[in-house]
This record gives sequence, C-alpha cells and structure tokens, in this order.
Amino acid sequence: MLRWLDMMAARQPLRRVALDVGMHAAAGMVDFLPQMKERLATCTLIEDVEYARHGDVTLRLDILQPQGLGPHPVLIYLHGGAFAIGSKRTHRALAAAYASRGYLVCNIDYRLAPQFPFPAALEDACAAWLWVADHVGNYGGDRQEMGLAGESAGANLALAITLACCTRRPEPFAAPLFERGLRPVVTLLYYGFLQASMPQRYRRSGVSVFAASIATDAARSYLGKSANHPAAEHALADPLCVIEAMAVAPTLPSVFIAAGLDDPVAADSQRLEQALQRLQLAHSAHYYPGETHGFHVMFWREQAVRCWRDSFEFLRRYLPIPVVV
Repeated sequence: MLRWLDMMAARQPLRRVALDVGMHAAAGMVDFLPQMKERLATCTLIEDVEYARHGDVTLRLDILQPQGLGPHPVLIYLHGGAFAIGSKRTHRALAAAYASRGYLVCNIDYRLAPQFPFPAALEDACAAWLWVADHVGNYGGDRQEMGLAGESAGANLALAITLACCTRRPEPFAAPLFERGLRPVVTLLYYGFLQASMPQRYRRSGVSVFAASIATDAARSYLGKSANHPAAEHALADPLCVIEAMAVAPTLPSVFIAAGLDDPVAADSQRLEQALQRLQLAHSAHYYPGETHGFHVMFWREQAVRCWRDSFEFLRRYLPIPVVV
C-alpha cells in the first residue's frame, strides 16, 4: 500500500497506479499455479538482499538459487514497466523460468520514474551488476559466466549495462563497469524499448493513439523535458542509438533479440538487428507474427512457448549449464 501511495504522491497517473496494482495482484495469483510451484521447487528463493543505497532508499534484489553446489551460470534480470511500474515481485515467474533451467538468477528492483528520472534506474542497474560480480560467488554463482536479460524498459537497461561493461563511457555510474573488466557473456532483450527519447516517432500509421500515448508517457516520465531533445548526458537512455552510431565494432556479448511483429516497439529490435549485422557482431533475432508488447509473459500462448524455446536454445549455446559428472 505504501508503494502505491508513494506513486500517487509522485503524481503518477491513476491508470498507471492501477496497472501496477494489477501486476502485483497477478504475480500473487501466479504463485499458486502448478507450473510456478514446480519451478520454485527447483530452487531456493532468497528475498530482499540489499545491493545499494541512495539516501533513504534501499535497493534490493531476489536471488533464485538452483539446486546443486554450482558454480552456476548467472543471469541478472531487469523487469520492464516503462521505467515507472513493475518490480522484482511482478517478474518473479520470469526469473523462476530461468532458475528452473539451472541458472542462478538475480532479480533486480530499481528506482522508478517520474519520482526518480534518468539516470536513476540505470545507476541502480549498474550498481547491481557490480554487487553481483562481487557477491554472487557466495551464493554458488560463477562470476565469469554472467549474462543480462530484460524486457521492454528492462531490455533498455540490460543493453545500456552491456555497453557500460564493454565500452569506455564518460558517465560516472558507467565507468566503473568497464574498469572492472568483467563482461557479460550474453544479453537477452525481449521487445526492448531501446530508445527512450523521441517518442514522436510512434505517431505513425499502424500505431494506435493509445500505444503512442503510452510511449510518450514513458519517455516523459523517464527523461522529463529532455524526452524530445536529449543531450549528450542522456546517451545511455538510448543504447540503440549508441550502437547505431558506432563506426568500429566493440567486443560485445552474443545478443538475443525477441519481439512480436504487431508490437509498435518491434522497430527498435529490428534496428538493433540491422546495426549488429552491419558491425558483424554475434546476435540471434526472432520475431513472432501476430504478437504485441508483453506477449512472452503469457506462458500459455503458442508464440510465447516458441519464444522461450528459442531463448533457452540460445542460452544452451552461449551460456550453457555445466554438465555434472
């Protein structure tokens, strides 16, 4: 309840607060589904581990620790929600899907806009990467076998962290990741909102007024007055544009891209695929006809099953589970 009172105090639109309430209610009901119970039975859930503090705000993550001694390959999961809603709790089912396959998953909370606009969420995500690198070994994780995953706004953060780890950046919150010298092995991006700025690009044929307004709200809550006129300091709010501007290919991990073809944001995934092709960087892009934003969380849908199958095949190839002899 305090969460939603804080959202209203931050002048979040009531429809956004209602959506966040609904997401959390749905997450609570999912826990009672047989498939979710089976997945959670395969791992140990360690909740609310503190990874950073900002003033009086404590940032926490959940660890889903698979059975066995390890070391387990690690996935850091960053939830979506237009940078303004959602939490590690709403996305526990997604984290459990990876954990049930043998991955140690760190499911991250981060500060939300508009109360905490850019770069707060990315600062937190960077801090989470560093914390996991330092501490995951205590939970049976392998810090040399770490990957990133996220959907929508979480995919934006995952790609931005990837750039911070793999390229020298001027931002003070990003520079320590490159200096640490630890690179993700894989990055999985589901229907990524990979360019937060310039939301007017959604005012085009084939995009509903409602969908365009959601993208505009997300951009304005995250970037404020800079949404339509981003400056150099906002570069990592648009990690897609950073990659598109590259003339020389950096050393990036293998990237998994997934999007529904009826999703207005699918264009970001397609642009990323084209940029990675131009730079001759390893990637695997998958598009699903008839699907829109958020489709892969609907585990019962045929295309969602296909998407998960594609992602697990990608992980099997690039971040495999060690064979126990």
